[in-house]
Amino acid sequence: MTENIKEPTRAQGVIMFIILLLAYISFASNWLIGSSLSGQITHHFFAGKAVSSVVTEVVNYSITIARIFANFFAAYILIKLSPKKASILALFFLSFSFLAIFSPNYWIYIAARMIMALGGSMIMVYMNTVIAKFIPADKKIITSALTTGSYNMGAVIVGGSLYFLTDYLTHNDHWQYIMLGFSLLSLISFALWLAFSKDFEPNASNSSSEAIAKEYTYSDALKDKFVYLFSLGFGGFLFLYVISLASLPSKLEALNFNPDFSKSIMLFIIPSSGIMGTLFSMYMGKKNFPRKPYLIIHGVLMISAILSGILVLPSSVLLSYILFGFAGFVMASQYSVYLNLPYELPDMNPQKITIMFGAFWALGYLVYTLLNFVWSLVLDHFGWDTSLAFYILFSCLYIICILTFPETKPNKKK
Repeated sequence: MTENIKEPTRAQGVIMFIILLLAYISFASNWLIGSSLSGQITHHFFAGKAVSSVVTEVVNYSITIARIFANFFAAYILIKLSPKKASILALFFLSFSFLAIFSPNYWIYIAARMIMALGGSMIMVYMNTVIAKFIPADKKIITSALTTGSYNMGAVIVGGSLYFLTDYLTHNDHWQYIMLGFSLLSLISFALWLAFSKDFEPNASNSSSEAIAKEYTYSDALKDKFVYLFSLGFGGFLFLYVISLASLPSKLEALNFNPDFSKSIMLFIIPSSGIMGTLFSMYMGKKNFPRKPYLIIHGVLMISAILSGILVLPSSVLLSYILFGFAGFVMASQYSVYLNLPYELPDMNPQKITIMFGAFWALGYLVYTLLNFVWSLVLDHFGWDTSLAFYILFSCLYIICILTFPETKPNKKK
């Protein structure tokens, strides 16, 4: 794949990580702005005709379906093209966020967004390759926190933008202009990567303390019980987390439980609190504490907070916002700890972690996509109350799966 490559320095590796991080923030913001403006978008493409929840949610299904396929093939593309070229392809796909805006119909718009999602998913996998290659073991929890916090960073940008553009959106149908600004971020990331990226060999490590690379393939991953349990738990987490940002704010506003409720405020509060949770997880991640109890307690708290925030909304919008903010904090404060678990497993190396994360993201998003699709069907055919019960119940997959994990940081008896 990469013969006679002069290995980049650690500083160059950090620069590449930052560029890919910015690219993923761009992907997250483009994903969420499309979800948040789904009403205006379907109104535009369907000439004001009413559409079902299933059609409206296609803007989310399309992205998660694309992410499933992207994650299965990301490692294969990495092997064939080398890290720099594979990331160029990923960033090219991401730039389809720009082309989607000018689509002549809804389904071409959806197809362009799917290609955008291919790029976003590949970027996440390649970020983990860069982390495993260039970041020391004691700093990986920090980069994992930044990686997991990137979605919240994109959400904060979207929530803040929508809050200040509410009047504009009320009196205008120019959703394309708003999405154009977000899509330009993708093009900037592409240009930065072309200017500053360097190629490297992902199977080798810069640290002598890293495990010696041992061949690990998708065949091995698909035989690994931990991969399935981790992915199933991840799917449950994504169901709670992504729906709370991509779908729930618009649904709660449309249901009009409280006239003072604003989806833009909810979309700002959850990820803003999430960024604080990410900072907390960076602090906690450096400490040698048992992971499983921490994750289980946080899992119970985040699900309880989301449910409570919804239930109190008719009587108190302020209390609802506080609970949603707490949920955002708790979700983020455990997310990086959860995604750092595979790095803490014995005999881990960059090549193996790339394969494993490809499987995690693919299978996790497969679970999430199926749950999201069924949830929208339940909402259409059985109403809000039943869909809420479904949402909370299947989010608990996260807690159930954690119970089966090995403890990577057991208490050491003195």
